[in-house]
Amino acid sequence: MSYSKFIDKEVRTSKSLITPANLYRISSYEYADGESRSLAGANSSLIFVFGIHEKKVNCLKLNDVSADVFKTWLKTLIKPTTKNEDIDSMKKLEEIIIESDAKGNKLFESKIKGKPIYNINPRPYRTYNMEGLKYIQEVKLKADFLKSLI
Repeated sequence: MSYSKFIDKEVRTSKSLITPANLYRISSYEYADGESRSLAGANSSLIFVFGIHEKKVNCLKLNDVSADVFKTWLKTLIKPTTKNEDIDSMKKLEEIIIESDAKGNKLFESKIKGKPIYNINPRPYRTYNMEGLKYIQEVKLKADFLKSLI
């Protein structure tokens, strides 16, 4: 996957710890029809969560988004006051991302809807039921990559 050059590490996490403005990889998901699917390697879903509402995760599935489009878009999300030291000390990506509401409406309306990252075919917008998430990892991006965006 073309994102591998930006990824530092992936750490298993609990679905209760999923927060907006962070990247995750879904490796196992149980669909509404009760069917579970394990998704390995390139078939796993790399997602940017922008909101959580009524036990649903609102996100962009990045598998069909080129790394260049993602990089350009992510640059627009980083707080303009972010410094290298902020990146060195951050624990989660959300710490350097512009503020939004928990549902993600503000981020969706201002930085996603109508933007090149949203207008890709197939459209990368997805919702996942929180209950269906069985194996998920938080994706940590390389500090050097993030510093190149500020």
